[in-house]
Amino acid sequence: MLRSTRHPTDVRFAALYGWLLRLRREERYAEYESVLRQYGHEFEQEPYVYTFHAIVARNRGDASSLRSAVEYSRRAAELMPDVAGVVHQLAAFLIEYLERSDSVVEAELREAERSVDQAIALTHGQIGHYFETRARILAIRGDFGAARAAVNQAIELEPRTTRDYQRRLTQYQTTRIRIELLQQRAYWRRQQEDNRRELTDFKAQQLQLLGLLAAVVAFIATTGNLAASARWPDSIRLIEGMAGSIIIVFASFTLASSKSVWRVLFMYLVGGVLLVVPYLVEG
Repeated sequence: MLRSTRHPTDVRFAALYGWLLRLRREERYAEYESVLRQYGHEFEQEPYVYTFHAIVARNRGDASSLRSAVEYSRRAAELMPDVAGVVHQLAAFLIEYLERSDSVVEAELREAERSVDQAIALTHGQIGHYFETRARILAIRGDFGAARAAVNQAIELEPRTTRDYQRRLTQYQTTRIRIELLQQRAYWRRQQEDNRRELTDFKAQQLQLLGLLAAVVAFIATTGNLAASARWPDSIRLIEGMAGSIIIVFASFTLASSKSVWRVLFMYLVGGVLLVVPYLVEG
């Protein structure tokens, strides 16, 4: 029918559509591309042709081709916004592109979300694999519980008697595994961020401690020089004051990390006594 020019254009296009649909279901993508290359130019005025080109680009596998598939699908969705399958194709290819990207563009993620919700609304929530696409979007957003629920809904809705049932079921199970892997990756990423933050805090604490030790050493050296040149009663008071000051400084430094508040208060008490006693004795 497709090869015969005696048939009307719409009939020949329907034959092309059916042929390509069968090739896609059987995953004969090389033949799919060959048929489209041979006959597609005769039907360039048909909006559905953009979806055919999108499928060919997507099956090439590389990132740039997948991006082209998204653009073809977007053009088809603009021309046929009320056709659920076309709108869903945009969502499916867009989420596949985002899954392969190093960073997720929020605007495109929202576009995929709007498209799949529109496709579900157009079909009154009766098409299973639309919910599987929604599950992939939810997984990228980190809502893993809702993603699992969407996959379960897809499995429940998938007709058991169709020829695509086993293929769809395998696809849904693959999506389940992907959700688990994404959740584990998110967990390890949080752990990595926590470890990096703790390491940064530890480095900062070490630098503070080194600065404190340098200040204490300078303080001790200065006090020792002054005590060596003073009379012995004044020297004793200087040394006691120095010891009390050092104890209070270290008590303040350990206040943030110590679990024993009473121990810190005792250190403050000892340091205060060493500072005050020499002046009381002098008085």
